[in-house]
Amino acid sequence: MDVKKAVQKVIHKAWEDEAFKHDLIANPKVAIEMATGTKIPESIKIVVNDQSDASKSFINIPPKPDYDNMELTDEQLEQVAGGEIAISVIVSVTMSISAITVAAQQGIKKGW
Repeated sequence: MDVKKAVQKVIHKAWEDEAFKHDLIANPKVAIEMATGTKIPESIKIVVNDQSDASKSFINIPPKPDYDNMELTDEQLEQVAGGEIAISVIVSVTMSISAITVAAQQGIKKGW
């Protein structure tokens, strides 16, 4: 069973079975293994929070990216080497400056 289907199965089971939901929150690995038949490696830690209350919003803070050790994909490297990203930024900035200049000129004409 792929991960996405396993997660969907666990969520649906938690919606339908209150006892399972409590077990899932208390001991996620055991509950997930029982529901899906999939063994979860010891190195993986799972935290389950009940976010089913529609009156509350939750924010998940992911790990901070390690930009110093991040590598670009081949496609990103081609864009940088080909100048696509730089050209896009230059065009955007130029268009913004042009729009500001036009607005300022119109404002001066109107006596602002």
